[in-house]
Amino acid sequence: MIQAQTLLKVVDNSGAKLVRCIKIKKGKSSAGVGDILLVSVKALRPRYGRRVRLKMNKSEVHQGVVVQTRKLHRSKSGVGSSFGCNSVALISLQEKPLGTRISATLPARLRGLKWAKLIAMARKTV
Repeated sequence: MIQAQTLLKVVDNSGAKLVRCIKIKKGKSSAGVGDILLVSVKALRPRYGRRVRLKMNKSEVHQGVVVQTRKLHRSKSGVGSSFGCNSVALISLQEKPLGTRISATLPARLRGLKWAKLIAMARKTV
């Protein structure tokens, strides 16, 4: 579960590498997969050329969707799934992804939580 002040890894190519959770939307105290967070950018990915333009700067505030958590989630069938780190994909205020690629495995239950566009950008789902 993710709460305020948690450091999260960014799994898309939006330019951020590490973010910190400021607030969880909808007034919840902890967030799980599919929840929207308000995050602050803490570290950026290195630029690999002069023509690469970053979409964000350090200490900017963005929204993000939790796509992976370390906490074990059991489905109704009894199968459990957890990931190695807490991860987020950054989105705009209109809830559209900021990146164009996701470099991590995403859980299939995101599709039922209105995030089918993130599933389409990911390379693999579990």
